[in-house]
Amino acid sequence: MNPLTDNSIQQVRSVCPYCGVGCGIVMQVAQGRITKVTGDKNHPANFGRLCSKGFSCAEPLTAPDRLASAFARTQRGEKILPLPMDAALTQTAARLKKIISEHGPDAVALYVSGQLSMESQYLAGKLAKGFFRTNNIDSNSRLCMASAASGYKLSLGADGPPGSYQDIDRLDCALVIGSNMAECHPILFLRLLDRRKKSGAKIIVVDPRRTPTADKADLFLPIKPGTDLALLNGILHLLEKAGRVDATFVSQHTLDWEELRALLPQYSPERVANLTGLAEADIRLAAQWIGDAPAFTTFWTMGLNQSTHGTWQTNAICNLHLATGKICRPGSGPFSLTGQPNAMGGREVGYLSHTLPGQRSIADAEDRTTVEKIWGVAAGTIQSKPGFAAVEMFQKIEAGEVKAIWIIGTNPIASMPNRSRVIAALQKAELVIVQDAFHPTETTKYADILLPGALWAEAEGTMVNSERNVTLMPRAVAPPGEALADWEIISRVAQRLGFAEQFNYANASDVFDEIRQTWNPKTGYDLRGMDFGKLREQSRQWPFSPGAEQGELIRYVPPNSFTAGATDSPVTSAANPQAGTALLPSVCFPTKSGRANFFARPLLPPAEQPDAEFPFVLTNGRLEHQWHTLTKTGKVAALNKLNPGAFVQINPADAEQLGAHQGDLMRVTSRRGFAIYPVVVTPRVRPGECFAPIHWNDQFGENLCVNGLTSEAVDDISLQPEFKFSAVSLARVAAGWPDNFSAEQKNYLLLHLARIPSRGQSVPPNAPFTPAQRKFIDDLLASAMA
Repeated sequence: MNPLTDNSIQQVRSVCPYCGVGCGIVMQVAQGRITKVTGDKNHPANFGRLCSKGFSCAEPLTAPDRLASAFARTQRGEKILPLPMDAALTQTAARLKKIISEHGPDAVALYVSGQLSMESQYLAGKLAKGFFRTNNIDSNSRLCMASAASGYKLSLGADGPPGSYQDIDRLDCALVIGSNMAECHPILFLRLLDRRKKSGAKIIVVDPRRTPTADKADLFLPIKPGTDLALLNGILHLLEKAGRVDATFVSQHTLDWEELRALLPQYSPERVANLTGLAEADIRLAAQWIGDAPAFTTFWTMGLNQSTHGTWQTNAICNLHLATGKICRPGSGPFSLTGQPNAMGGREVGYLSHTLPGQRSIADAEDRTTVEKIWGVAAGTIQSKPGFAAVEMFQKIEAGEVKAIWIIGTNPIASMPNRSRVIAALQKAELVIVQDAFHPTETTKYADILLPGALWAEAEGTMVNSERNVTLMPRAVAPPGEALADWEIISRVAQRLGFAEQFNYANASDVFDEIRQTWNPKTGYDLRGMDFGKLREQSRQWPFSPGAEQGELIRYVPPNSFTAGATDSPVTSAANPQAGTALLPSVCFPTKSGRANFFARPLLPPAEQPDAEFPFVLTNGRLEHQWHTLTKTGKVAALNKLNPGAFVQINPADAEQLGAHQGDLMRVTSRRGFAIYPVVVTPRVRPGECFAPIHWNDQFGENLCVNGLTSEAVDDISLQPEFKFSAVSLARVAAGWPDNFSAEQKNYLLLHLARIPSRGQSVPPNAPFTPAQRKFIDDLLASAMA
């Protein structure tokens, strides 16, 4: 039955469109609308569980600000006006062609998203690299997962976790570092708690802030921001001294251990405690638990990745697992948790400026030749020099080197670091094309052409979650107006540019079939055994070779080495709690030598440091019930009630020094800009540090965007920005509350004050305040905006 035409209630299985856990969902569809969303009890990512965002994920589909038609303007300063979709696609192609003709292919750039389907991501890269002949395409995955990807590739030979979610069911110790797993990946965290309840597994949490994840830890290490490398080296130093290094595994499967071993004595427990601010006894206990655990998994995400040394931190995690031999076996391995629902898929199909489909590299001549043959283009078509990564891309637009940018499914004015640069860049560009499902957003108002894209339930396609599981998203409801699937918009523009034969796809399944051709025997990336028919039955995990019954739970070992479903592996059984690598199958990493690589990675400081003018360190992150820049979750009343607004957390000692009280307004200033937030005084942050969530931006009020404060400094290898460490000053801009304000009035003001758009405007006339209270608020506004 077709849910688009059948009037009865239909059940449509799909995948949640938010984080990288990739939870399966079941949509109840009636009369062309999704009336209910529940968890899919048969999906291996969640087995029926959903978080608050998952349960409400269908609500944004019917939001009043859905972009249902195309818009365009020919001159800056003109009002952008609606026009038919066909005309907008023709105009898009013509204006891109003109710029390429006048300035060359590198005058054009694409900036895409980990929220797009894999088919859309693949076609965007194909059009840019194979037919525009520019590598200037990058993704917002550069902002979240690039350091994990580069670290994996250096240490293990290929991107992506070597294990699966089933490792959670088999581990004896979990190190959660740089990840607020309870709020950002809650379904996996519940699974981890289940494992502890069943087996007594230990959970170690490392974070500068006492998060809900830290509240559940067996051992919480409140680390000084920017010192994770010292801790990871210090733990390995203790393991090596205690004889916990697996000499057999190291000698048979790794390179350069002695170089790393020579570095480790610099990270004695005493020095690491001094560098990190942690108790020496806690550092020793963490090392003991890791060493004693037969099966040990590390989970990390933005807290480590969003650093100028993010790649090194991934290498240091891999060092721990390689040295102990706790990798490529059930319950053990370095597991990067992905931030977006299809960031894994995008990385696999080459939507970053240095990559090609099938986990291939722009810099590799053989890889370029392979992809050129698949695309049917002449040898030498794909350029050998990587394009501009995200931060440099917007710098080059501002400098005038890149004339046009096509932004698809992302909101860079809200999500890029030092967003004033992005604003200046879009103002300077000759042509800004924005393809989105909503308007207005912080970014769409700068568009010369607006193209309406369909959302996840309105267009067929696939997504890949953190454990390499591919799930089909069927088309459950129709998109609004003239909105189209993103892959179809890209394809239609390509056809109008003269590439009709190479972009002649009848449906998303055709695109997926082409993606299957990009399999890579070097890295093990393989989708050949799955197609849309099989994916309609259930999700499939790669590598999935032709004729396979299921995907492989663990990479880099022979097929079918481990059986799905068991909660205790032969390696970690009660009868063999300390079994060594002799029981393991052979391991072959996708490097030239077939061995994994150790890297000696010393601690280096973040790019900017606090000083007398900017004495505090600002960190940032997500909240449990909101996501990214609120273009979707901000439209869900229940979620807004749970996480209603922006704030800044400061320690009680700092609050006393600043004369700040709960609910006061605080001006947070960095070397790049400022924001104004209500204060939350809490011991959950360390003295000298503060925390603000990333979600609230211009659509919710002025001076709320945390990325007006963050730094453009990037990791030299991954080119990922250092969002998680910004030197700031704090200044109270409101003296405490007058006694005549009720709690209800305070809550109203904190929620709505930031929406007042500019100096000189007062509170709305219908707001519940007396004339005396209004005068206080007007004085407060003048102070805040000074």
